[in-house]
This record gives sequence, C-alpha cells and structure tokens, in this order.
Amino acid sequence: MSTVTTHEETFYQDRKRLFAGLTQDFQDRLAEIIRKRRKASIALAGGTTPGPLYDALSNAPVNWERVSITVTDERWVNPQDPASNEFLVRDLLMRRRAAGATFIPLKTNHAKASGGASTAEKRIAPIMPFDICLIGMGPDGHIASLIPDAEGYAAAVDPNGTRKLSGIYAPGAAGSPERMTLTIPGILASRRIVILFMGQDKLNVYNEAKAGAGNSPIRELLAQRKVPVHAVWAP
Repeated sequence: MSTVTTHEETFYQDRKRLFAGLTQDFQDRLAEIIRKRRKASIALAGGTTPGPLYDALSNAPVNWERVSITVTDERWVNPQDPASNEFLVRDLLMRRRAAGATFIPLKTNHAKASGGASTAEKRIAPIMPFDICLIGMGPDGHIASLIPDAEGYAAAVDPNGTRKLSGIYAPGAAGSPERMTLTIPGILASRRIVILFMGQDKLNVYNEAKAGAGNSPIRELLAQRKVPVHAVWAP
C-alpha cells in the first residue's frame, strides 16, 4: 500500500450539505472501484449519525450486487433488535437499489463477543482490505466500540496487534455492554477511512487528536501515513 503524506478534511456549513456531498462521494467511489476491480467492500458505522447517508445510498445507482457490507462494530444483541448495527444497516441501506448487496455479520451465536471474534474475523477476511471504512465518533472520542476504560480496550487499540476484531466489555454502554469491534489494525486494513462526526465538542476532540494530544483512538489513525483518512464534519 502506498504511503500518503496528508489526510483530507471536508467541513460543511450544515448537515444537509454534508450528507448530500458524502452520498455523492460514496456513490462515485463505489462505481469507480467496481469498474476497476468488479467488486467493492465497505465497513459501516452504527449509531444515529450516519442514518441519512444510508437512506440516501439505498437508492444510489451503484451495482450493489457487487458490494459486500459489514459493520465496524456490533452490540451483542439479536440481529433483529433495533440496537443492533446489523439491523440499522439492513433497515436503512439494504433496500431499494441496495437490496442486492451482500451483508457479512459480526454477530455469532457465542455467549460473549470475545468468544466469537475468531469466527467473525474469518467471515470478513475475504472482503479485506475494505475499500471504504466509515467510522463515527462518540462524545468521549471513541470510534467503533473502542471505548476507553472498557475491558479489552488496550489490546484492541494496540497498533502492533494482530487481531482485526476483538471483544469489548463496556459497562454502561448504550444498547449492550458486550461488543464486537474492529481493532485499530482492523480499521487500518482499509484502502480509505472516512470519519463522520458532528458538533463543536467532537470537532474539539478531533483537533486535539490531530495535534497528537488526548487519548482518543482517532489519534492513531491520524498519526499513521499508510491509509488515507478523510474527516467529514458539520456543526
């Protein structure tokens, strides 16, 4: 993978413009990737922020039958539970034109996410590196389910680790304390990383990480120069 010297930032005046711009960007990139390699893969964030993007992309004129989709992290709940990120992606994105895309789940039948990590990693290995990895950011600066102070966090954010997925236990986390998440090496197993976030508080966390300060795992993504990172923000 070639070395990049700089990352990219696109700051919009409002969220409507952001989602219109990001939808077009994803549509154009996926079409070009499929034209060149005949298939594409994307890892998508959960949470409420990317909902309008998924809704808009569901009707994008992309050859979705050639697109494989997974999620960056998963709450350890039934896939039919609205708290599930799989549920979110299927409900908002995988319909209309995008109904023909292939979804690769992280959720397994194991009682704990840590028990299913190896199984899930084998599932997603064939679609890695991801052509696009979309991550969001929590108010505390966490990305995917890399939640500071969670059990398993230190190993999952180790840039020298070998695991692409890891179980996380975060007491008090919304939806489920038991999570499966891409590790930092897992996120970096991408051709392009997009960070989508909103509001001044999160922008402050991002700027701190960009300066090499703070303890947000985004700092690791911005410090490396092998995978291009595109930060997309609106107030």
